[in-house]
Amino acid sequence: MKNKILWICLLGIVTAADLEWKGEFRYRVESDKGMSNSDSLFNSGRNTFHYTRSRISLRMVRGPISGFAQIQDSRLLGGEENLSGSSKPSGTKIEFHQVYFEIHNLLKRNWSMRFGRFELPLGGERLFSKTNWNNFGRSFEGMHSFGSNRIGRLDLFSLFIVERSNEYPSDEYDEVINGLYFTKKRDFGLFKLLDLYMINEQTQSIDLNRDPYRNTAGSRMFIKFLFLDIVSEFAYQFGKWENGSLFMDIKSEMFVFNARIDLSMIPIVEMISFGKENFTGFDSTLSNISGFANPYGAGHKYHGYYDNHTRFNDNFQKGLDEWNVKTVFSLPGDFKLNVHYHDFKDGVDSDPLGTELDLIFSKKLGFGGVLQQGFARYWEDGGSQLDYSWLMLTFTL
Repeated sequence: MKNKILWICLLGIVTAADLEWKGEFRYRVESDKGMSNSDSLFNSGRNTFHYTRSRISLRMVRGPISGFAQIQDSRLLGGEENLSGSSKPSGTKIEFHQVYFEIHNLLKRNWSMRFGRFELPLGGERLFSKTNWNNFGRSFEGMHSFGSNRIGRLDLFSLFIVERSNEYPSDEYDEVINGLYFTKKRDFGLFKLLDLYMINEQTQSIDLNRDPYRNTAGSRMFIKFLFLDIVSEFAYQFGKWENGSLFMDIKSEMFVFNARIDLSMIPIVEMISFGKENFTGFDSTLSNISGFANPYGAGHKYHGYYDNHTRFNDNFQKGLDEWNVKTVFSLPGDFKLNVHYHDFKDGVDSDPLGTELDLIFSKKLGFGGVLQQGFARYWEDGGSQLDYSWLMLTFTL
């Protein structure tokens, strides 16, 4: 009887709210990156992996309260934990990629609060990305407050990365990220957008007398003049972090400059862009920690599909000094061809690391789908030629 009453109450809540359903389904087959000179989807001796990702989302709105739940199933087809072909329960876990509720119009103003598990893409996603290429994606847990007015939009967030209550009896030992992100947009003049942000990361040392922290302060700017778009971003990291037995100052930087030329008035070629990316690397000869940490930013979106230079999980990486050229071509049959060329050097001494060429063919399908075929070739400096290819089909319903 109690279960029947509970279901009746839930049904009453759902039917009293405005509902919006959405489905996203993705299939990707990709080659093994571990092979040299011969790894391709089209080689007879290939080693391929088949991935699927399915998401079903439900948004409920009732007055100033809304809720959002997104169930996700991500799997490698034929993975051992899937128990494919077996009558036993699968070990693959279906989870909530996002689940949160929001309160809108707080204090009768355009201000909202979000609580739960959610994606948090900020700005150009260089520092905080939803990492959509990854078969799982990236979510955070915590609180996100946001609002906008004629001055701009302000995002405030407090994210709980690791809760250590089982080990230590105080919140000061938890890993937490607190930050603010301000965006100002303009519809006239050359300056179209300005982002300002400040992010604080706190963790805890094995030595309880130490209090490691890392701050990131930065800005992002978008300028448009006729057919030229310029985007630049600068960030400075400072704080204190452990380096073995030492407790050292962090002093590191990120600088990005990208110039995009709109060529849509020319047949076939849509645009061409030139980019410069610089992340300072860790130099053991310095008295401070000089590597720039970027554990939550986008990778493929900026640094190539082979993924050799997209990991800056801490301040002790070699960094990156990169320049790139990217173009988009319009092909017959409504196909698009993206061509990306990257030149990589390390962020300490600018020693050559390698170069990469990416070719990505894509086509939007008439029933909410996108078909994509990609090829990446990476040439190690003085080393091997490495190939990677993939085919991906995505539907949004």
